[in-house]
Amino acid sequence: MSIFNDQRHRRRKATREAAGWLARHEAGTIDEARFEAWRAAHPGNAIAFARALSVWRAAETPSSSLPQAQPLAAAGLSRRRALGAFGGMGLVGLLAAGGVATRAYAWDSARSGIGECRRLILPDGSRAMLNTDSLLQWRFSDTERSLWIARGEVALELLPGIPARVHGQGLTAALSTGRFNVRLQTGAMDVTVLTGRAAASTSTSAPSSAIGSPRPAEVAAPNEGLLLSAADPSVRPASPQHMAATVAWQQGEIVFDNEPLQTAVQEYNRYLPGKIVIADPDLTGIPVGGRFTSTDPAAFLSALELGLDIRATPHEGGFILTR
Repeated sequence: MSIFNDQRHRRRKATREAAGWLARHEAGTIDEARFEAWRAAHPGNAIAFARALSVWRAAETPSSSLPQAQPLAAAGLSRRRALGAFGGMGLVGLLAAGGVATRAYAWDSARSGIGECRRLILPDGSRAMLNTDSLLQWRFSDTERSLWIARGEVALELLPGIPARVHGQGLTAALSTGRFNVRLQTGAMDVTVLTGRAAASTSTSAPSSAIGSPRPAEVAAPNEGLLLSAADPSVRPASPQHMAATVAWQQGEIVFDNEPLQTAVQEYNRYLPGKIVIADPDLTGIPVGGRFTSTDPAAFLSALELGLDIRATPHEGGFILTR
């Protein structure tokens, strides 16, 4: 077999395997450890999967100029046909038809329900995880990695590539390679840096200069938080306790470290269809602490009763807290 034929065989094999991995990813049955081993085994595997994902996303109708959730096209290329075409070596024709080029200007989206966490693989192989009741939209191309958090909280693990930009509440941060937790607050976006750097950004130009330059005050390093709001951006150190509480939701947990009861209840209610209500205003400032399961408040409510003599009465699917 000639070198040319060997390379062509390798590309075809990677294409077929990428289609299989993509099908398992979309079905929610992907074995992440095996997938990562396959993707790292050869550069062509990572390229094949990125192309497969682009074709898959191209099966959706292009959006308007504003980011929004994309329905499947009523007419044209369906996702099932896209995957079949890719697995059947139809990628070149799809690219030539401009499907991927058109898709570069549209936004993909994913959302999670109340109490649900959802994992995603982004077009370049980076990863995202949506916390409860969250909405993430993204647009990736050869010159752009843009993410738009429309609601909630998202953990990001960004692979090497062009600097990414994350938007939310009309605010923008530039992110390097690394791991980040991004949460929307009222009128603000809070970026916690686990690894890498996060820089405040106000322009629409590429953010690489902010990430690669000597560190100004508005750039957060590991174990720091970057808070963006209408006021000037601020960087603050994050204690080990704060870091543990920030990422606890990724293990299905919620952590309180001497938080006022009102704050703890507000945090818990993000995960619960039936809400917890504090009926006695005198209870709101009582400090609470501990580690609990985020979607089941039974242990939390039991701790309140046993440790603080606060009664939780079931009411219309939720609970009312009284003395």
